[in-house]
Amino acid sequence: MRLEAPARLDWAEALRYMGSFEEPDESLTARLETCQAKVLAAARPVGWWARFERGQAPAGLLLDTGDIARHLEGCGGFVLLGVSLGAGVDTLLRRLSATDLFEAALCDALASTLAEAVAAQAESAVRLALDKEGLYCTGRYSPGYGDWPLAAQPVLCRMLDAQRRLGVCCSASCLLAPRKSVTALMGVSDHPVQGKLAGCGHCVLNKTCTYRKRGKTCADY
Repeated sequence: MRLEAPARLDWAEALRYMGSFEEPDESLTARLETCQAKVLAAARPVGWWARFERGQAPAGLLLDTGDIARHLEGCGGFVLLGVSLGAGVDTLLRRLSATDLFEAALCDALASTLAEAVAAQAESAVRLALDKEGLYCTGRYSPGYGDWPLAAQPVLCRMLDAQRRLGVCCSASCLLAPRKSVTALMGVSDHPVQGKLAGCGHCVLNKTCTYRKRGKTCADY
């Protein structure tokens, strides 16, 4: 799947990843410009997706209970989607963490913003392809969101052939490498479906969430 990095990243989103909701001052703006250039230069976005029938899901994908089952209500199939910024971003972040911790944190947040942007771009491509077949899909849902456990991640990666297609591996602790990689599932149906968000009640960060401390949720941004 052809993916392109945007010319500019969403700085407000990146700063929210760092827990800041304020407008950047002149000094921070200059640092963001520098870090943005470094992240965009290091990134090599790639994407891949594959469609399956519901009956093809192995037990290890854990689709039959909890939030992910509710998200897939009315869906006879699903798409697995993966994107990655590539190993160059990891190399950049490791180098900066040894020389400039603040710049490393800014680049890390900007890279997360870029990963989300290319994941949204890939999702749009999937929607367009399915629309041409008269099919509908839910939004993205990733392992670790709601009560869908990270234990589903290795199975998802194997089904997606992520190592060969994306250069992405899944560790024994179910974490992805390169770090700035995203995997997700989208339900597919022959009639309009929306899926269901997990909501704050099932979020693992619901006790420490900075959005909730401000009287908002991540859905408000």
